[in-house]
Amino acid sequence: MNLLFRITALVLFAPYTFASIETKPELWEFVRESKGIKVFKKEVAGSPLIAFRGEGVLDSPISKVATVLFDTTRAPEWMPDLIESKILRWVNSNTFIEYDHVGTPFIIKDRDFVSEVKIVTDPITHSLTFLYHSVEDSSAPKTAYVRGNLMNTTFVFTPTDSPTKTKVVGEIHCDPKGSIPKWIANLFQSDWPIDTFEGLRKQAKKPEIAEDPKIVEQLKLTETQKL
Repeated sequence: MNLLFRITALVLFAPYTFASIETKPELWEFVRESKGIKVFKKEVAGSPLIAFRGEGVLDSPISKVATVLFDTTRAPEWMPDLIESKILRWVNSNTFIEYDHVGTPFIIKDRDFVSEVKIVTDPITHSLTFLYHSVEDSSAPKTAYVRGNLMNTTFVFTPTDSPTKTKVVGEIHCDPKGSIPKWIANLFQSDWPIDTFEGLRKQAKKPEIAEDPKIVEQLKLTETQKL
């Protein structure tokens, strides 16, 4: 089951709204729990592709966990088959355009994705939300691969009562495009929450991972917005 998951594992990020994650959990059907991570699924109207959701607590502070997700330069260290990830340009102080290239077995053409990524701060929960969705952008390279579509995927990082733990909620709804049957994409994406959360968990534990100044700045906004 790992093969097709790896094709779509890079497909992090397209905006499901913050409200959909925090206020409508009843829409999701519980699937299983493994390694402290709960997995849910949901059918999406008008789409043959199922959305998946993961919930869990990681044993690292929010600044480290958010840094891991934000740092495109080290993303290939923990994302399966990710060949390249980079920020193409900043749209404003909290929104940027990202390019990602995923390698696949020789029988399947590589995938790439161009995403607008927005970081949203919440002064009440002190959380950081990363919203990703596919866009066309003049800064993106012309593709020699199959360009996938990122639909309704979100990460929310929220501090807990312990400064060394972070609650993580992630959702994914994506289309790898090309000739991959939709039922196969659904099958392999069902592992996305556990595999992705485990990657975040291990990467955030590396002692050389330093808090990114941009993430620290965003976390400070969750405090100052209350004033």
